[in-house]
Amino acid sequence: MLDTTRTEKNYLEQILDNSPDGMFTINAELDIQYVNPAFCRLLGYESGELLGTRITNYLGDLDILAACMAEVSEHGHCNDQETIFKCKDGSVVHISKNVQSICDEQGNFKEILVSVRDLTDLHRLNSELEESKRQLEASNQDLELMIEDLENTHKQLLESEKLASLGSLVAGVAHEINTPLGISITSSTVMHEEVDQLHKKFANDSLKRSELEAFFEQANEACMILQTNLNRASDLVRSFKQVAVDQTVDDLRKIDLKEYLDETLLSIGPSFKYSKVSVASECEDGIEIETHPGALSQIISNLAINSMTHAYDENSEGAIQIKSYLDDDAVVIEYADDGKGISRENMKNIFTPFFTTRRGKGGSGLGLSIVYNLVTGTLKGNITANSEEGKGTQFRIAFPQKA
Repeated sequence: MLDTTRTEKNYLEQILDNSPDGMFTINAELDIQYVNPAFCRLLGYESGELLGTRITNYLGDLDILAACMAEVSEHGHCNDQETIFKCKDGSVVHISKNVQSICDEQGNFKEILVSVRDLTDLHRLNSELEESKRQLEASNQDLELMIEDLENTHKQLLESEKLASLGSLVAGVAHEINTPLGISITSSTVMHEEVDQLHKKFANDSLKRSELEAFFEQANEACMILQTNLNRASDLVRSFKQVAVDQTVDDLRKIDLKEYLDETLLSIGPSFKYSKVSVASECEDGIEIETHPGALSQIISNLAINSMTHAYDENSEGAIQIKSYLDDDAVVIEYADDGKGISRENMKNIFTPFFTTRRGKGGSGLGLSIVYNLVTGTLKGNITANSEEGKGTQFRIAFPQKA
């Protein structure tokens, strides 16, 4: 217990006025007798507004007060209790408080000195880490559902000539998804350890301002890493689900082929807004077909995006031609670009899932494999490709006029 005269108390208050921690004293009736500038700033009050008022007006948790007073009565102090204070603007701050009784020369109780530290930033960081953990768990659930979908399509993939290599598919899944999830798990684990270390130093009063600032910088970087990699994993999960598109991707309906292709090209127009590559479609009027429009739209979109990604360099000029017509009872779509072309070595793998020449540059190797699966599975047609380096690439797609 502290034993002070009035002179000593005045000297003590001078020291407390300069403390970076919030300090105040209360009497036996819980009335505030003294507040330092740091405590006033913490709650947003002037000292005159606080002096003489009851501390219970500002406590967010009154239950902890009784426990604290009982411990002070028995031991003379109460350390490292966390609670909530209400600020003048209606907000709350999370604090850690240390309580010490002050006695006169005869050992009689006079006042209680309370020291508080703001834990709001630590609580905010803990909330952000909990949210990152929740997102990671949601991504893991998506991954489990995707693996279940892959298992359900195992037999279908084996029956497809181009997609028979299930080992390649599983390896691609592991490579593409485990990387961002692994980074996220590592980052979350490291931050959890850092929070534990920070809390221990804080409890021991050994936490330095420089260490707290370094922690904030590290936490911000960790949150950015988590967000980037979780978004990447989420995007990949959605893409992988399209690898084994089933036959009910959308409902059958009748469409005008020319009008629908024009609408599709219009929808992907923003992708070409800043490029020097033109896209033109040639189709006779009045060709009515019954098919899965969603699959047809995705096929054209993926082919166009594949050309923009692989066939042309940035700011390169070029032209994409799409010609559509009827051949007896079959719809034929001839797609051609005049870009870089594809080497003979790579041509045999263009429809293989996860094969890409732009690994690490945004390419997932799913675009043309999705096109192949949509044409052969959903539209019940076939697709062939021809290309030479420097002479562009051509695709020929044929499927029944009436599904």
